[in-house]
Amino acid sequence: MDSTAAKVEALERFIERKKQLKKTTPLRYLFWEATLRCNLECLHCGSDCVRNDAARDAELDGEVIKRELRSIAQAYLPENITFAIIGGEPLIREDIIGVGAYAADLGFNWGITTNGMLLTADMIKRLKDAKLSTISVSFDGVKEDHDALRNRGGAYSAVTDAIRRLLDDRFFRKFDVICCVSKINIDRLDDYLDEAIRLGIPAVRFTPVFSRGRASKNSSLKLNKADYLKMLDFIKRRRTTADGIQVYLSEEGYWGPQWECLVRDEFHYCGSGILIGSILHDGTVTGCPSVSRRFTEGSIRETPFVELWKDRFSRYRQDREKTFAPTCSGCEHWVLCEGGGFHLLDQENVSDSFCCLDKIGTRRSR
Repeated sequence: MDSTAAKVEALERFIERKKQLKKTTPLRYLFWEATLRCNLECLHCGSDCVRNDAARDAELDGEVIKRELRSIAQAYLPENITFAIIGGEPLIREDIIGVGAYAADLGFNWGITTNGMLLTADMIKRLKDAKLSTISVSFDGVKEDHDALRNRGGAYSAVTDAIRRLLDDRFFRKFDVICCVSKINIDRLDDYLDEAIRLGIPAVRFTPVFSRGRASKNSSLKLNKADYLKMLDFIKRRRTTADGIQVYLSEEGYWGPQWECLVRDEFHYCGSGILIGSILHDGTVTGCPSVSRRFTEGSIRETPFVELWKDRFSRYRQDREKTFAPTCSGCEHWVLCEGGGFHLLDQENVSDSFCCLDKIGTRRSR
């Protein structure tokens, strides 16, 4: 079989696998947005988090999440599910580690995404004792760029100190950093990656800024066509030249055959509502935690997550093409793209398309 035939066969298997996943919907990631409170006021925050207790009363009690975890563990194999705690800044909540430890005892792999500001030596020890499996730390650029995006002088020093502490005791199964690409850092990504290599970071996940939450009010962060192409070319180039570190584009939509599999390990796939479910800070249930709050499926305050997962989510599964019409109607890439990342739909304060192919000028209708 020649290389072209092999690629065609691989794509056919991929398309068939997507169809089967929509039928079986095997839960693989359960996100819990534990809080909208945060200790930073980042310019790009998609959740528009706050540095006060305004959202505290709406938060779910940790015992409610434990109840849901027990129910999920009875319905599915917990060892096949990653329970990921996000925020806001999840480590602000005093009960987070207890909930994570409880998840680990049930058999879940559990992890957190954090800005790193609270990752003291004592906090890291507590996470280790609670059998933390995965951790992602937000690290957005060289010193000037990270501090600017995080809107806090000294944030770079704090996060790099935290990264060093984590790397001194590699108890976790997986560790990576997440870099939000914006106008602030687009011209210094090589310098940033070189710094990540010097720190010993094993993997960097790049994600372009998108217009939701506070980011929608900071239009100066927005990337243009040249910026997107620069980002894609950078990731493609450094994936082949950066020794000792994994470099990849996060699941941020479909960029076409000239970029897919060159900027990440696998072809674009948005598993929101199919493999990925989320419980938001107030109990609302949705697919990926970054999707528009228009796309909710109910609340665990009224219905157990397991029931919602089994009975709802049709917009992600059976009705996806209808959800993305009319923008995607007639596009020759639909069978592979399927609208790209669901979280890119229904952004705030934007007049241009959510389509990544439009952003780089390569979309064609069939």
